[in-house]
Amino acid sequence: MPEPSDRRLLLFTKPAREGRVKTRLIGDLTPAQAAALHAAFLDDLLDRLQTGSFTTVLAWALDGEEAMPDGPVRGIRQCGESLGERLYAALSAAAREAAAVAAVGSDHPTLSVATVHRAFELVEGDADVALGPAEDGGYYLIALRAGALTAGRCERLFQDIAWSTDQVFPATVDRCRELGLRLALLPAAADVDTAADLRRLAAAMKASDLGCPRTRALLAAWRRL
Repeated sequence: MPEPSDRRLLLFTKPAREGRVKTRLIGDLTPAQAAALHAAFLDDLLDRLQTGSFTTVLAWALDGEEAMPDGPVRGIRQCGESLGERLYAALSAAAREAAAVAAVGSDHPTLSVATVHRAFELVEGDADVALGPAEDGGYYLIALRAGALTAGRCERLFQDIAWSTDQVFPATVDRCRELGLRLALLPAAADVDTAADLRRLAAAMKASDLGCPRTRALLAAWRRL
């Protein structure tokens, strides 16, 4: 198994501020509940990811001079206007320190360490890029061989993408073909962005916390299980 220093996972997230996170759930949840759920997702996911054979770094979306949140896990500040610019900047910087890099968001709290390991294995093998398709047409994980990033081959993957639409995944697949990048796919999975997504997660957690004890405790307290 490679050393964690050979693999860098960037966990893209935001501080859990009311009205700023899980905004598509506000209405079904109060702003305070949405912020609490975001914090639970992040903490449950971070606890699990830190057991993996890779180094996890928190990539924070911060406003202006907003201070970096404290914590035991290294954090960096996202840089760039669009999500594509922020992804490319963070992944390129990580690729100067590790042989394989990946990015995930905090909206998929049940993401398994085994899935992340598989993504790294794919780009350590024959693939340049590994994608985890999300059921809403985006992707929940992207992993890249560092050599492809440092050679400047991958910036186009993140340019002129209609982020937060169902065209993100197909457009990225097309870009891989355009750039001659070898692509490997992970199993499809669902983020938790909408009220329907949350109801599906709550139903799945009736019998088990799915490795997300904080999230399940909140849903139980809100009588949603």
